[in-house]
Amino acid sequence: MTLFVKRPVILKNIVTKEFKDRIMDELGQALDQIDRWFEQEEFQSRRLISEAERQGNSDLVRKELDVEKDRQGQIRLNLKRKLDEVTQLDIGSVFTSGTYDAPVKIEVGDNIQSKLAQAEIIVKDGVVVQIIE
Repeated sequence: MTLFVKRPVILKNIVTKEFKDRIMDELGQALDQIDRWFEQEEFQSRRLISEAERQGNSDLVRKELDVEKDRQGQIRLNLKRKLDEVTQLDIGSVFTSGTYDAPVKIEVGDNIQSKLAQAEIIVKDGVVVQIIE
């Protein structure tokens, strides 16, 4: 009998100038997008609150707008922290990009601890250079 289960796989990148530039550009674009959202939100919230005041539910609308504004603000703060972190990376260092779930095949007689142990994929400029199981 065979069974497929998920196990965590850590994706790590060897920092190169190209990698650092690409990540900084992506984070910068994401920050710009959130800044544009805040600009648009300022205009739209005034219109929505004005409309809600006419309908008598402005408190609810204000609360919902504040919740979304706080959420976007937290995302912006996290992106800014990540950008600061990437800016400080040294060329040749290793940067953990994230953890992903990957399927693993389990069969009778397998050592379950080794099969479910965390794996790592090491990448340099988009090319896998090492897999650690």
